[in-house]
Amino acid sequence: MAGESVMDFSSVMFRHKVPAPKWYNPFKKQRGAGIAALDLTLQSGQIVGLVGTNGAGKTTLLRMMSGVLPIESGNVSTKGTIISDQELRKRVGFMPEHVRWSGQETVEQTLVEFALLRGCSKDSALEILGIIGLKNRASSALDSLSQGMRQRLSLGIALLGTPDVLVLDEPFNGMDPVAIDAFKRLLQSLARKGIAIVISSHHLFELDQLIDTLALLHRGQLVAHGTTTSIQERLGFEQLTEVCLDSELPSKLMKNLEVLEQSTTDAAHHMILQSVPDNLLKNIVDSGIGVITWREIQPSLIELLCAATGLDRQSIGMDVENSAWLPMRKIQEEEE
Repeated sequence: MAGESVMDFSSVMFRHKVPAPKWYNPFKKQRGAGIAALDLTLQSGQIVGLVGTNGAGKTTLLRMMSGVLPIESGNVSTKGTIISDQELRKRVGFMPEHVRWSGQETVEQTLVEFALLRGCSKDSALEILGIIGLKNRASSALDSLSQGMRQRLSLGIALLGTPDVLVLDEPFNGMDPVAIDAFKRLLQSLARKGIAIVISSHHLFELDQLIDTLALLHRGQLVAHGTTTSIQERLGFEQLTEVCLDSELPSKLMKNLEVLEQSTTDAAHHMILQSVPDNLLKNIVDSGIGVITWREIQPSLIELLCAATGLDRQSIGMDVENSAWLPMRKIQEEEE
């Protein structure tokens, strides 16, 4: 459950420097893609899902939010007071995507070393071991940890110093379903303690079951932010219907249907439809086609992202955004 505002990002911007060599200056660089004039408010106890295509700027934004990358323009504030980059790094815990924990050093030794680097006590590090569920593996070598345990250790490092905000970049990578479920429950328990959490993940199904609000990022711009229901309404989404039949529909029934997704096997024909005509089900039954499944469903994060960006499902999953920035129409943010 979201509470009061803990951090406000106002018109924040960062542009990566990319090579632009000239004959007179082979080392010349120019400003490339990044984050453009982005506004985002984080509330205590709220879990925000950050979704976008490959190259949309998700990792760049998370690094800006955690103070790893500088904010070139705009500001970050708490209750109206602007905070510095140094203060931002103290108040935000960052869990990067790739941390290769290895060696014979134990979990406890690793956590204590990072605690000392952050100016925290040894006792606080040992307390975090219990929070992340690694207390019984405190004396285990890093080489012996499973991927799920390694991710928990990364989360524990991010929790040092009792941050107000947790920023997680692809935290479910490499985890099996059991480990993902346990990790999600751990994040929910942290949110209940009042920590604001921002998660970027390509595991859209897992994200959909976890988040309170959704932030859609495209070409470095936040094109929508709010609950999935509010974004769905502002995008003009109508109710989706999942239909599974024992054979394909004849062309006369397919005419004028808005088919978002379809697949066919020897046993069934599956479709996701939008704006289903009132008489469609009756016409299908009258035509002698067997109805295996007919149910209303909510649009997935993929459909919402497609609608917000104008891309199709294949592009959302496969294409990498180029560095060209085009003005995007923002969807009005929801006031939580």
